[in-house]
Amino acid sequence: MDRERTLWLALGAGAAIGAGMLARRGASAAWRRTLDEEPPVNVEDADVSWPHILAWAAVSGFCVAFARVVGRGVASETWRHALGRNPPPRR
Repeated sequence: MDRERTLWLALGAGAAIGAGMLARRGASAAWRRTLDEEPPVNVEDADVSWPHILAWAAVSGFCVAFARVVGRGVASETWRHALGRNPPPRR
């Protein structure tokens, strides 16, 4: 694997992971503000209802997936701006 491809894989993955982590925190904060309760963490807890579990899964999953795509897109734009060419393609 060449050096440029390795650098792009690290940059793209780092941006996606970082954005996903921030999105998860943001989704948790929004859940707390909106419902005045903690997001469901333990599905085995008897106090947590299935609608809450499923709603949290949908909200957090969407937020994290969306943020990861945006993070990779920003990394790609940064790469193009810095080097004047597209990042190496996936194989």
